[in-house]
This record gives sequence, structure tokens and C-alpha cells, in this order.
Amino acid sequence: MPSLGFIGLGSMGGPMARNLVSAGHGVTAFDVDPPAIEAVAEAGATAASSAGEAAAGADVVFLSLPGPANVEAVVDEIAADLREGSVLVDLTTSTPGTTNDVADRLADRGVDVLGAPVSGGASGARDATLSIIVGGDRAVFEACEPLFRDIGTDVFHVGEEPGHGHAVKLLNNYLSNVALIATSEAVILGDQAGLDRETLVDVFSVSSGRNSANQDKIPDHVLTGGYDMGFKLGLMEKDMRLLSEFAGDQGIPMLLGHLTRDITGYAKTKKGYDGDMTRVYDFLEELMVE
Repeated sequence: MPSLGFIGLGSMGGPMARNLVSAGHGVTAFDVDPPAIEAVAEAGATAASSAGEAAAGADVVFLSLPGPANVEAVVDEIAADLREGSVLVDLTTSTPGTTNDVADRLADRGVDVLGAPVSGGASGARDATLSIIVGGDRAVFEACEPLFRDIGTDVFHVGEEPGHGHAVKLLNNYLSNVALIATSEAVILGDQAGLDRETLVDVFSVSSGRNSANQDKIPDHVLTGGYDMGFKLGLMEKDMRLLSEFAGDQGIPMLLGHLTRDITGYAKTKKGYDGDMTRVYDFLEELMVE
């Protein structure tokens, strides 16, 4: 089995690293938060004292970080430790341009790069049921595919450029966030008109308006009062900013995309960076209902 390094052990990275350990892989893991390292070490990973130590000598190094700036900083730190012939797999929700730039930089060191963002949330990371959206050389993808299937169930190769995976992920997150905002507005309006919220969601989820918000997010995390989807509003807003940047790079106006970015930004300001993404419902209800 290949030796693995894993850098970034948060709500997504920690469970993915543990699932790789459970699958029998040797994993050397690092995070800036010591308790996160301890939690993965208790599952059988080797604790590293730095990102460079986690990367040194590994056949495959995984990154699961908050955003592109973090990716660039970590690559700066570990570039000299990556061995020739190794593969860097970036699971972060990042920008296509960042991923391609990292790939160009590491190519001179003989390191391959796959952009492999994931979808499925914290529960998907825990249960190893993630969708994994991979861009990069097909032969490198095929060599790493068994590792992806240890942390997810649906694995897609979407293009030969490392940044292609991140492009698809940004577009997917855009659709998911639009669905959450639109469904929240529909349920709030229906509620104010005297309709039962649970019934509305039941109807939407089996009709032409069905989407992930009315099938999961709103019934399981809003109507219960839990607001516990497990993904931060601050990260949701970051993803929408990255989408806007991507669209700008392509010279494409995204009218609804920019509005979605702004709504999530306002929600983050009101509900806090660490507020659950489903607090968008709470935010919209306060705006809509006097």
C-alpha cells in the first residue's frame, strides 16, 4: 500500500484521514490544531509535528484546507519535502487557477497534482460516502482511485487539468446554495400564507421543485430547530466568492451567482462566520417576516 500524508484534519479532513486508516493505510497526519491531530492519532495515524513532516517521503499527500490561500501557504511549506514521483491530492474547495498554478510549480519537482474536491458534507466524510470530483492526468487519477474509494462512493474524473475538479465543485456548490436560498424563501412564504412547513417540504421533495435543500437540509436541520448541517456560513460565503472569481476569469456574468454571493455574505454578517449554513433560513425569515 502507498504511504500517505494528510494535512488538514478539520470537520472534513479528520474523518477522511480516519477512514484511510480504517482501510489499512499508513497515514502520517498534521493539523495546526493539536487536538485534531490527537483525534486522528487515536484512530491509528502517526502524528506529525509539521506539515513538512507529514509530507516527507509519502507516496500520496492529501490536503484538506479552508481555502486557496491556505493551500498556497502549505505548498510553500512542503514543496521541498515532497519526493519525486509522489502525488499531491488537493481535497480543498479551491479555485481552478490556484490548483493549476500549484501543479505547474510542482511539475518541476516531478510531483503530480490532482484537484479532488469533495461533496457530501461532514456526514459524508464520516460515513465515507462522499462524491469526489477529480481533475488531472487520467493515469495518475487511476492510480489513486482506490484511495478515493476508501473515502467516498461516487468518484468522477472530470478533466485532464488539475483545476477541472475544482471548477465542477464550485458550480455544484453554487447550485446547492441557490437551492437552499430559494427553498427557504418558498417555505417561509408558504408558512406566512398559513401552509404547514412540513407538508410543503414533503410536496417539494417529490415534485418538480425537489432539490437537496427540501430533501435534506430544511427538513433535517431547519424544521428540527437544530441548524446543524455541519458546514459554516463563512465557508459557504467563501465558496460563492470563489465562484464569482472563477466566472470573472472566464469573462462570464453570473447574475444569480453574484446575488447568491451577496445574500450569503449578509447572512454571515448577521449569523456569524461559524454559524451553520442552514442559518440562511433564519436570516431570510427575519428579513421577510415583520
